[in-house]
Amino acid sequence: MSLAECEELPLSRDQVDGSSEPEANPSEPHHVGAKQQKLFTVTTDIDLMQCLLFAVALSTRLFYLDEPNSIVFDEVHFGRFAAMYSKNTFYFDVHPPLGKLMLAAAGYWAGFDGQFDFDRIGSEYSSSVPVWALRFLPALCGSLLVPVSYQLIIELGHSSWTALLASCFLIFDNAILTQSRFMLMEAPLLLFTSITLISYLKFQKANQSCPFSLKWFIWLFSTGVFMTMTVSTKYTGIYASLLVLILITRDFWRMLPLSTYTQGILWQHFFSRLLFLVVIPSSLYLAVFYLHLGLLNKAGPHDDIMSSAFQSSLQGGLSSITKGQPLIVSYGSQVTMRHTHSSKPCWLHSHRHVYPLRYPDERGSSHQQQVTCYSFKDVNNWWIIKDPKKKGLAVDDPIRPVQHGDVVQIVHGMSSRALNSHDVAAPVSPQHQEVTCYIDYNISQPTQNLWKVDIANRNVEGDDWKTIKSQVRLIHLNTTQALKVSGKQLPDWGFFQYEVVTDKQIKHASTIWNVEEHRYTRGQDEDEREKELKSAPPETSIQEIGFFAKFWELQLKMLFWNADAEREHRYSSSPYDWPTLDRNIAYWMNAKTNAQIHLLGNIVLWLSASVAVVVSCLLLITFLLMQRRNVMPITSDAWQMFTTDIEIFLGGYLLHFLPFFLTDSTLFLHHYLPALYFKLMLIAVLIEHVYSFIWSPSLRTVFKMLVIVWVTAAINTFMTFLPITYGRHSLSKDLIRNLQWKDSWSFVLPQS
Repeated sequence: MSLAECEELPLSRDQVDGSSEPEANPSEPHHVGAKQQKLFTVTTDIDLMQCLLFAVALSTRLFYLDEPNSIVFDEVHFGRFAAMYSKNTFYFDVHPPLGKLMLAAAGYWAGFDGQFDFDRIGSEYSSSVPVWALRFLPALCGSLLVPVSYQLIIELGHSSWTALLASCFLIFDNAILTQSRFMLMEAPLLLFTSITLISYLKFQKANQSCPFSLKWFIWLFSTGVFMTMTVSTKYTGIYASLLVLILITRDFWRMLPLSTYTQGILWQHFFSRLLFLVVIPSSLYLAVFYLHLGLLNKAGPHDDIMSSAFQSSLQGGLSSITKGQPLIVSYGSQVTMRHTHSSKPCWLHSHRHVYPLRYPDERGSSHQQQVTCYSFKDVNNWWIIKDPKKKGLAVDDPIRPVQHGDVVQIVHGMSSRALNSHDVAAPVSPQHQEVTCYIDYNISQPTQNLWKVDIANRNVEGDDWKTIKSQVRLIHLNTTQALKVSGKQLPDWGFFQYEVVTDKQIKHASTIWNVEEHRYTRGQDEDEREKELKSAPPETSIQEIGFFAKFWELQLKMLFWNADAEREHRYSSSPYDWPTLDRNIAYWMNAKTNAQIHLLGNIVLWLSASVAVVVSCLLLITFLLMQRRNVMPITSDAWQMFTTDIEIFLGGYLLHFLPFFLTDSTLFLHHYLPALYFKLMLIAVLIEHVYSFIWSPSLRTVFKMLVIVWVTAAINTFMTFLPITYGRHSLSKDLIRNLQWKDSWSFVLPQS
């Protein structure tokens, strides 16, 4: 169908204003006072039920929103991030910045100057922190989630009673309420997820009735925008986006064999989806990071996570140290070498301590000076690049640049011993060679202490070894193995620093280093060189890196940072604990009154939702088997609605839940909330489906009564746990014990 065929016919005057007067003849002169024809009309539908639900949800979220007036759980992180935007100070977080940017905008609107130190959970907020304004944004998102979810159920073709039931589940779940009342990201994430689903459903309807109409483009664009907003809030939003992309791809696949679509029309559909669901969202995602990196242009406590080049682009910090330092590494250069691709920063390091004679597994060592990778800046991180053909360490005049393919010696600045490797097994990684310092620079041992310089990015930066810019591999000349960080920590005798080894696998990210700090050696003896390590004259400045280089580095750090961030936490949990609500999280506690806030869901709803998942799977399997036998007991329309609900809600639940079983990082109960959202929606639609499958009027009446009793129990449970949802009142031992419905829940009992 073409765009012209989809456009509505213009309304006649009697349709527009209700008049039955005949239309004026356009050939007749226009008379003063005659009615003029209306060009267009705008109609607005107001759903009073949605307005009422929003009002109820907003009242529960805004109720004493500024209490407690102290840091609650992860507000210690997100509040600090908002403060760093106010101070233009770089921070690092494993999730995208959109939600934090919105939080910072709320703080900016309320006059937050960012000077408050979000030091620990429980610290009282000062008067300079607009607590209510900062918490209002998540509260508003959590409130809007209710009417939006109501509309989502309506868009799927269900009754208003089913939509009302689904909305009530969101209002009366204690976990969703708690998560919506503080400076946390789950409420915006769930809101953007629900709007993405609505946009997809509206686009799907427009695609069936009128493709390439204005409405079709609007909802396709809306789907792409809110997909981007979902992913840009937390990376778990990728699962909702993946769900929608799968459904849209499936819909397009079903269009391919239809004869009503010509090849040209199909290409138009394909490129339209590619533009609005890939190109535009990718551009918006980049725009979010462009704003993020543009605002955070000053060095901060997190910038040492980033590479030397990234840090040097920030004001202050490393840039103040490296500004004006020499660009070209030459023979006689004093350098610190940072491991470029470590998830955690570390610098090539040595100290006068030696390896033990024997390791715990009884292997013998070289008993020579240790070489490690140290996570802090230290005078023992300095090395001198020496020409092996000369005895002196000072730079020549003019300087002689070190280039790709050159062979050098690398002398430790404080001990005057040269970096070397040999055929001895490394202390923690015996499959690799040990790296040591033990040969004085003026003793010639070419088979032990010579290294070939391999510049990995010379096609971009050239053959000269450049400070910060050049990514260098150091290849041990005799064994042709590359210097690398194994990623393992040494025992206490190595001060728990990272192990440095050589590896036969040369072309690997762990073998790349870069010079971070650099100065030219002028003095010849050790005392003069030690003085030079404390100061350096400014020479050639280093240029900043561009946005895309910073974006890709930050993106990779964010995606892979959790790989080695596993740690234990008292309130951490496993995905096995979530469906049955076996764990809670203590968010806040008042030591004086014993008032407490816990993230704990409505156990009636959580267990019912888990049952709904099982029942849905059983019904789906049963109907598929019956359909195979051609004895389908329900109509095709009912089957279509049921499968659509299963695809969206059961599929969305599994996409948001199953990946956590493959996650190695520490998990908490709040990671389950996006999956819970799909389960709660699934309960509501499943109730309607089961009700429609019941043919007996008496059984329908019994079913209604059971649902009423169950909803009453859920509301009663919600009210019971409100004391640990709002945390406004002190809790006695007896009250806490009465709330301890499961032994696995961990509440804090008062001392007396």
